[in-house]
Amino acid sequence: MDIDSPVTVLLVDDDPLIRAGLGTILGSDQRITIIGEAENGHRAIELSQRLEPHVILMDIRMPQLDGLSAMEAILEQNPEARVLILTTFGEEDYINRAMSGGAAGFLLKSSGPEELVGAVLAVAEGAAALSPRIAKRVIDKLRGIDTSAASRAQSRISSLSSREHDVMALVGAGMSNAEIAGRLFLTEATVKGHMTSIMHKVGARNRVEAALIAFQGGIVSPQSP
Repeated sequence: MDIDSPVTVLLVDDDPLIRAGLGTILGSDQRITIIGEAENGHRAIELSQRLEPHVILMDIRMPQLDGLSAMEAILEQNPEARVLILTTFGEEDYINRAMSGGAAGFLLKSSGPEELVGAVLAVAEGAAALSPRIAKRVIDKLRGIDTSAASRAQSRISSLSSREHDVMALVGAGMSNAEIAGRLFLTEATVKGHMTSIMHKVGARNRVEAALIAFQGGIVSPQSP
């Protein structure tokens, strides 16, 4: 993506008032341009193919075709698409499916304007946008089901080199490769190399899952709601 051009966004939600609110918040930032709106999954698939937005902001529960099914179809057609899932508390099962399906991040519908804008920009730059409140809720649930989840995550992380550990902590903090490179005084190519190794060592299928493992392993602390 050309960092000098606005981030283009496709809004997908069956509620026109929510779309209007999201559009108003995102459209007020000069770095973002809304290029389309869809009220269901079928329309989202159609517009994503035609408009090729940088980020697709996708609701989960919609008529005709839900957001997760639409996301899976979009990513099957274009694996490079970046889908940011809009969710609410109580939808952890949906989050697990979205994570497995390749979502670029998760955002609460109750998020403030600054968090919303930040998440869209982060996803556009290739970072994992994972709301700390969502991470905390998901991790708490996982720990309730499997008390060994944290120890498994810590075991995975222990296989990382010192530099890989630093990189993974910043992935958990939601940073893009460019931001990590700047923070650690590395080249982006070096960061990408570290990311390839990290994903293999910790068994993460995507950047969001790597961020969750970082939370579970205690190298990033989710903020309380």
